[in-house]
Amino acid sequence: MTAQTLSVFQSLWAMEGLPWRGAAPWSLEEQIEHVAEAGFAGVGIDTYSLDRAPRPATIAPLLRAAGLRTTVTAFVTETRPLAAGLEYAAAVDAELVVVCGQVFPDEVAEAAELVRSWMKEAAAAGIPFHLETHRYTLTNDLSFTARLVQEVPEVELALDLSHYVVANELPDQPDQRVDELIGGLLDRGSSLQGRVGTREQVQVQLEFPQHRPAVERFRGWWERGFRSWRARATADADCVFLCELGTVPYAITGPDGVELSDRWHEALLLKSWAEELFAASIATPLEG
Repeated sequence: MTAQTLSVFQSLWAMEGLPWRGAAPWSLEEQIEHVAEAGFAGVGIDTYSLDRAPRPATIAPLLRAAGLRTTVTAFVTETRPLAAGLEYAAAVDAELVVVCGQVFPDEVAEAAELVRSWMKEAAAAGIPFHLETHRYTLTNDLSFTARLVQEVPEVELALDLSHYVVANELPDQPDQRVDELIGGLLDRGSSLQGRVGTREQVQVQLEFPQHRPAVERFRGWWERGFRSWRARATADADCVFLCELGTVPYAITGPDGVELSDRWHEALLLKSWAEELFAASIATPLEG
């Protein structure tokens, strides 16, 4: 008997600067060891700069030895083609490439044509493709992205909704327009990313009491996303949830330059929330 499953990944970028208040940062080997010991299914590798990304010959054997799977986030620009990201993804045996498109078509039709070309290129390379919702990419604007997915209904989204909350300064209180737009994207989401933002800050501390309303908002979105995914996915499908609590300057610091909270502890908290909400989504069918 088959069943839908959840796989929680940890961003390798989010391991930078850890441990909190430590005398020295964890080495790459120690980062991988901690991720594996914590029970994550894999790591997400960010290739915003291929020069800074771990060399495949270095990272791939470490991941294989730890039994960790891999996804790759590729930032595509006018001068940095998707082909470079796909080549890196193949070299580290990634099961998914997530694209942040730093190109800015004026018209939805033009953006749709571009996204379809990326989808075709990834399919030719044999690597599943998700388009990320991210600031300063062609999905920067919430309304534009909603129209884009209507134009390209076959596109699968990697949803990081923190970018919309801060970039579009979404109202703190319930808002019908926002609910409809976010709901439409959740109904196209094929993977989710874990970070909580407010209209002023893209990443806030998860256990500070003043951030509780924002946390509950995101938990509600994630469960809604899981329920929608369950309704659309096959019986044996696997959903990836990527914990992506970024290092400085995403992480807020005090006057001493030290982060205000322990991101590793918060990553483990996010993992537990994702597992809790995924389980809850079984018992709460999608309405409508």
